[in-house]
Amino acid sequence: MKLKLFLVLLILPLLAFSQKLQRKVFDYEKLNSENFTECNEIITKELETALLSIQENNSANAVILSKKIYVSKNDCFQIFDTYGYSLFRSGEWFEGIEVIEKGIEKFGSVPELIKRRSEMSLEMAEIGTGQKNIDGNSVFKANSIPYDEEQFKEENLKSALADLTYLIKTYNRNEEIFYAAKIQQLLKDYNKSTETFKILLSDSQYKDIALFNIADNYISLKDFNQAETELNKLVAENPKEGILYDKLAEIYELKKDKAKAKEFSNKSIYYKNTPSFASLEYSKENFDLLKFFGTEENKSDKKLKKLNEIVNQNNQEYTIDVCLMILKLHANHGNGVEEKASEILSKIGKPAIEKVNKLFQSDVSTCTITNLADIMAQVKDESSWQVMKDYLPYIATMPMTLIPPNVPEKMILFDEDKGITEVLAVVKPLLNQDENSDNPLSEIGGFGKYVYYSPLAKVNKKKLRKIATELHYSDKEFKELEEKIK
Repeated sequence: MKLKLFLVLLILPLLAFSQKLQRKVFDYEKLNSENFTECNEIITKELETALLSIQENNSANAVILSKKIYVSKNDCFQIFDTYGYSLFRSGEWFEGIEVIEKGIEKFGSVPELIKRRSEMSLEMAEIGTGQKNIDGNSVFKANSIPYDEEQFKEENLKSALADLTYLIKTYNRNEEIFYAAKIQQLLKDYNKSTETFKILLSDSQYKDIALFNIADNYISLKDFNQAETELNKLVAENPKEGILYDKLAEIYELKKDKAKAKEFSNKSIYYKNTPSFASLEYSKENFDLLKFFGTEENKSDKKLKKLNEIVNQNNQEYTIDVCLMILKLHANHGNGVEEKASEILSKIGKPAIEKVNKLFQSDVSTCTITNLADIMAQVKDESSWQVMKDYLPYIATMPMTLIPPNVPEKMILFDEDKGITEVLAVVKPLLNQDENSDNPLSEIGGFGKYVYYSPLAKVNKKKLRKIATELHYSDKEFKELEEKIK
């Protein structure tokens, strides 16, 4: 008897994982499509507070705020949208979708609700059953959602496509056309996908990405010549876009042309790791230089020697570009090479700042952001100030998987009074947010906040109080600030 029971318990989880997901199907054209009830100004502002919590990676607080409104008053569609989205962002996928669907059933074919539903379906299809994206972090589940993985993804894609098809037919917006074409591609309906992508070729915003995906469809259909033709159109206009060379390398791998595949692969590596605004064009010499600084096999002393040789060539523009390439590579963290490159750029000063600012505003590691901010602080060119100021609030919303950059400290180093003012201006609403949050884990959503408080601890307390007073800090807020910077 015990053996039979054990076998039943062993089999049940396996059976559970074979379930099929079935998404609700709406006939949107038969639902009410006019006179959607919108929220009044008071409710709208309350909902905006919940949406702000989501932006600040505090979805649990967003659920609390929006649920109160949903329970007490649900007579406008934005309440369903915000509460459903808050649940979804906090990891409660199906509960969130259910709220959105209740909104559709109550108000009809509201485009905002239909679009939100399609976005949720797409995210579930992309992530699958084993994890969820909560507050900017990938959360892996020990017990994943009990559905067959492939069927789960396909069902969600089909659901999203049905929603988008209605939106396209009714509103004909290019954003929905793009996503519909992408879903058709994921469902391996390549000819239909190409047909849909071609609609976007007259739109400057979507033209390049549409051409890229059309080429991808041709590769899937093994029409390599046509795929290369489409990619070459893009290369002509975007010669430093690494992903284009990836695709060309893929084509030549499939054509069994190893030499060509290697050449395009090298170009991809080069352009992905060299700042696009640098004057360093692709060549064997420059590619070898990239490999030299990007390979761990070369010891730091050899790299430092090479960097000094480059400086001694007295070619300032070339030196700037190589130093920025080293910082973008982020392959020499902690061995003194990145620090040396930063020191060289700081000594060059204003002639390097325009490119330093550009790299700061590109997609680089947070450690590189700290190095660039240090250069800005040393050179003290006013053009850098706004760049740093614009970046400052973003640190509070960074997921905990990222190491926050020391931009606040560098801004205070740049100009102490102005730096303290900017940091305190960003910190003030964060203090109130932490104080008012009912979520005991709210601090996790703002993991990087400590980089605001750490440099303030070194500031003269009278000066800190003076600037805080000028920014209308209350006694309670300043006391909370003092607790944070201890």
